[in-house]
Amino acid sequence: MIKMIRCAAGAAGIAAAVLAGGAQALTVGDIQVKSGLGDNFKASIPVTLAAGEDINMACVKLDDTASMKYKDVPPLRGYTMKLERNGNMATVSLSTLVQVSEPVIRVNLLIRCGAKVSTSREFLVTQTLQGADKK
Repeated sequence: MIKMIRCAAGAAGIAAAVLAGGAQALTVGDIQVKSGLGDNFKASIPVTLAAGEDINMACVKLDDTASMKYKDVPPLRGYTMKLERNGNMATVSLSTLVQVSEPVIRVNLLIRCGAKVSTSREFLVTQTLQGADKK
């Protein structure tokens, strides 16, 4: 079983930093990790847009500059990114071609689509070995 980050500090004891500019309708949801430690990394991040907002690959990227709080956590590297759009929803899919051996990695999603749509969200992702939770 995979342990994923929960985007609010709580029982898991892990927090994600949320950095968002001004009031806006673009909303970045929680990261959904579909891989475990030692696997090729696979995850998706849902994005909700307001009517009239647009998003495309040119304005979506991962920023590897860390906030001061998480500067010692390694960022996801060697990834490929795909953006799928369905109405007012979009999904940013991330994957790597190599195994990720770091138990904790940082994913900082940055979306800048012109002056009106700009936001970022930094996730800390913990990974465990597949099957480690089963007894």
